[in-house]
Amino acid sequence: MSFYIEVPKKLTPTEQQMMRELEQDAFPDFGAVDEQTFVPIARYGKLIWYKQEQDERPVAVAEVLRDYDAPQTAYIFGYYVRSDYQGQGLGKQFLQEVLRLIQEDGFNDVVLTVATANPSAVRVYEKLGFVIEETREDEFGEQEHRYFMRHTFC
Repeated sequence: MSFYIEVPKKLTPTEQQMMRELEQDAFPDFGAVDEQTFVPIARYGKLIWYKQEQDERPVAVAEVLRDYDAPQTAYIFGYYVRSDYQGQGLGKQFLQEVLRLIQEDGFNDVVLTVATANPSAVRVYEKLGFVIEETREDEFGEQEHRYFMRHTFC
């Protein structure tokens, strides 16, 4: 399968609806991000889509912001692979592409949070050089614990 990166700078209403559906698929118990978040990420952050020919919807998505207090640090706000593409190694493959883009943009490091109850995602991040720096209890509400992880570019 051949995949490619697309970085939209704005979203049409149809793309906004598609993103809501993808978010709900990725995070069914946690809720979905809406247009109030997607549009600013696309315009002022970096929305990265991993796409395949003949499929108008991304197979994976990364939402990247800049840390205001540490401008050389990128923050991966959202990262997921579509449910019908999970288990095929695309998470690692796409994350390698995302890290390459972030480094090309001049960042020194990248951080993210991941649910402590998601060991498979933690393993993927660790395989690509992320290190757990701390555990943040109740980060996104009661019992929503997250690991704060960092990857530093050499």
